[in-house]
Amino acid sequence: MAMTTITIREVTKKRLADYKLGDQTYDEVLNLVLDRVKIEDLSEEHVREHYRRLRTFDGIPAEEFKKRMRGARSGG
Repeated sequence: MAMTTITIREVTKKRLADYKLGDQTYDEVLNLVLDRVKIEDLSEEHVREHYRRLRTFDGIPAEEFKKRMRGARSGG
């Protein structure tokens, strides 16, 4: 089985360790948690947040946007 490394904060690792029982691996704990959270529930939350941000979005004129994009591409 292929293995990989993920980066998490120390506080997250400590929280995750609270879910471990016996000789469970972190992989087993993560899969246990992921199996209990439907991806549709997370997606629904992301969509709600997106629409909330759209309601309060205050755009800028197109020319200002283009100017900022040119600056971002040139690194400044």
